[in-house]
Amino acid sequence: MRILDVDETAPRDAGDLTEHLIAGEEVRAAFVSATGSVLFTDGRILLAQREHLLEERMETSSYPWREVRRFSLQESIGTKGFVQLRIWLGEDEHPLHLRARPGTDLRPLQRLLAEKLG
Repeated sequence: MRILDVDETAPRDAGDLTEHLIAGEEVRAAFVSATGSVLFTDGRILLAQREHLLEERMETSSYPWREVRRFSLQESIGTKGFVQLRIWLGEDEHPLHLRARPGTDLRPLQRLLAEKLG
């Protein structure tokens, strides 16, 4: 998987990010990047990525919560560094790596992940 530099967005705006949400699916957290978006819903993690910056092709991947093996959160001490969250999904050796701007609070997402793994 790739490293995505993301900005947090309001879950209520997530419907504008992808057409792949199903009726009644609640978005709990949403993040956008220059190449796509990552949505954390009540039932899955939905990743929509532009395959190449110069092409108009999107790849959408859906991972049910049971596919989350583990996660880690790395925060800088102070406010100068990026906040990084890595999520290992399925059999993939390499994690989904979200890198957020300084000051972004990923602790609610960390709690969601812990809740879903519990």
